[in-house]
Amino acid sequence: MLPLLYAPQYMNYPQLNLQQFYMLPTTTYALQTPKKETCDQACQFPEPCLFESQLPSNTVKFEEAAEKELTILLKYLSKHISLLKDSVFDEFVLENLKTLSSLQKDLPNMIKKRYILVNKTKEEMTKFIIRRCFLFIKTQIDYEEKEGVSAEERDRIFYHSFFSDDQEFMKSLQNESIDDMIPFRKDSKVKTMNDNYLKRLFESERFSKYYALFLNQFKEICQNENEEKIENMTKQLIKIIMTRDYGKIKTYRRFPWKDHELIKCEGRAKELYTKYSNSHIKKTKNKYSSKCDSHTSDILEKYSESQN
Repeated sequence: MLPLLYAPQYMNYPQLNLQQFYMLPTTTYALQTPKKETCDQACQFPEPCLFESQLPSNTVKFEEAAEKELTILLKYLSKHISLLKDSVFDEFVLENLKTLSSLQKDLPNMIKKRYILVNKTKEEMTKFIIRRCFLFIKTQIDYEEKEGVSAEERDRIFYHSFFSDDQEFMKSLQNESIDDMIPFRKDSKVKTMNDNYLKRLFESERFSKYYALFLNQFKEICQNENEEKIENMTKQLIKIIMTRDYGKIKTYRRFPWKDHELIKCEGRAKELYTKYSNSHIKKTKNKYSSKCDSHTSDILEKYSESQN
């Protein structure tokens, strides 16, 4: 190692003017710094903030187109799903569901698969029939819903006013309460789907009379019900599409009735009337005939005594 005496001194270079070599940004010249693009921004569904100027008109147009196609899809499936072939459905999607397919290619198929799995049971049909019958009755009688009371109390008032006008039925109740005739009550002694409840229900001549009128309009009532279901489901699906939460479709249950289910439901409605209304008529006839028989035997007995 050389002694410090011989170490060369540092050279003093003149300070370089870097602007002679590099163009540095000034107040009058601003370079654009590239921004990092997130995965969400780079995907095929850009965030709405990227085109705010186009958002209002585009969103409205998209929703209208998607809503229209969803209505077409649900109506088509409700009519044809029981015998629908995949090739026929693919052709239908290609011709009629361009907006939905462009958004999510498998969306129409997801809805179809879920629709196939959702089936109405016999119990659900009976519930629907009884509920809709009482709603129909409310439109046929002069009944006004009381305001300022709970839904449960409103139901109680309606059923009490309806059955109390049927004097023969009220006599047959004996120790029972009209509350037991209110359908779908959790704390009811007689469950609505129970055979005993349906028998008791049709023992009311007033109910049987309105049920017969209800049957005459059953098809029209069901069609209107299905139109409402299609409209409501379309709104729910639009929400799912806008939030891209497609997994909810796999658990959705409130699908409109399929055409063959409506035919079954109409058959079930007629079956209830035939089974329970006729059993009440037979029961009434038996009571009448037994009274006649006892009356006849009394006359014969008195006649035989007079002869002696």
